[in-house]
Amino acid sequence: MLTAKEIARLLDVANAGVHKGEVALARQIYAGILEVHPDHAPTLISLAMSHLAVGEYEQCDTLLKEKVLAVNPEDSDALAYLGLSAFLAGRRDEADEILKRVPAGSTAATMAQKVLESL
Repeated sequence: MLTAKEIARLLDVANAGVHKGEVALARQIYAGILEVHPDHAPTLISLAMSHLAVGEYEQCDTLLKEKVLAVNPEDSDALAYLGLSAFLAGRRDEADEILKRVPAGSTAATMAQKVLESL
């Protein structure tokens, strides 16, 4: 069984991989974590971000909506990244609506505000 610390380290490695263009390898790490913890929101969000990084907006949106927000509709990170996905896909009105739902003071509020300012 993976500890919380081990999962955090694996996510750091996988997220760095996405940043460096190693999306397929990162997704293998995400899959391994999700095999043990299928509802682990940070891993699901990171997996969604791997889709966002390569322009797979629909897959990103589906993961965030069906796996994270369906369980916790107020997950600030999921909302912020869903809004970012809509923004990058050119769906500005949808992005505006989603990003306004990100709670002020949350960890994702600053990013959401920056995207809103660019709409």
